[in-house]
Amino acid sequence: MIDQIKEVLQSFLAPQLEAIRGEIRALEAKISAVDAKISAVDSKVESTRRELLSEIRRVEDTLSADFVRLEEKIDLRLAGMDQKLDTRLAAMDEKIDLIRRELLAEIRAAAK
Repeated sequence: MIDQIKEVLQSFLAPQLEAIRGEIRALEAKISAVDAKISAVDSKVESTRRELLSEIRRVEDTLSADFVRLEEKIDLRLAGMDQKLDTRLAAMDEKIDLIRRELLAEIRAAAK
């Protein structure tokens, strides 16, 4: 009786277990394939990230250089404007001094 039960179990369960093992192997293969695809996507994402960071740095460097040139131009223009203003103020000081002397001379002449 035990031998018959063993025989029934082996003849019925053994093929079932073997089929399940085959399905498990197929699933493991599919999981491995998906893992490989995920690794490939990770590599592409990392590569793109590095490219973007490189481009961002290049743009920052370009903008930084442009800002430096712009600041230099502004500084030169301001320096030129300061010189012109200083020249105009000096001329105004001379005119005011000349008018002051003329007025003093007229006041002295009138007081005599």
